[in-house]
Amino acid sequence: MSKGRREFEKRFFSEATNQIFCKTFLENALRDPVSGEIGKSIVFAVSQNHAAKLAQIFNQIADCMFPGKYQSDFAVQVTSQIPDAQQFTINFANNNLLGSGTFIPAYKTGKARVCVTVGMMTTGYDCTDILNLGLFRPIFSPTDFIQIKGRGTRRHDFLEQLFDDALRAGVTQLQKTAFKLFDFFAKS
Repeated sequence: MSKGRREFEKRFFSEATNQIFCKTFLENALRDPVSGEIGKSIVFAVSQNHAAKLAQIFNQIADCMFPGKYQSDFAVQVTSQIPDAQQFTINFANNNLLGSGTFIPAYKTGKARVCVTVGMMTTGYDCTDILNLGLFRPIFSPTDFIQIKGRGTRRHDFLEQLFDDALRAGVTQLQKTAFKLFDFFAKS
């Protein structure tokens, strides 16, 4: 990590700031229209250490919000330092990162709801059911901002993952019509 990034992280990302960012994100995140869980999300951190801290904080807050439901599998760090990180990105897109969610047995979604990354999943990554993006770091390049924002713009039909006709009738929002972008640094 460059000296500039370390200094930025020290200066702007205290434990309290990270807690506020994570809590705000979870309290305002879009929900999965079928399961009602926090929608699948990607959060972009300053550094690999910052990503690890954020994943830990997300898991702690999720354990308070949803006691016993995720057992620290709510958020996962997906960075180049993590063994099999590339496979994690594939599993997240295929709805089986850290196992399948058991929220609704006939609905295929992953247990992990948030991937915390630095540069992975920025470009060339296609996960159509992303509902929330978090910029927990500044983005200085307009091109990078557009690429990151693009992770949320993919079309998605949630019924493709639901295998129970009786449940299908009760889902009111079938198509992904929106996503949320939490830009804590207001780069637009």
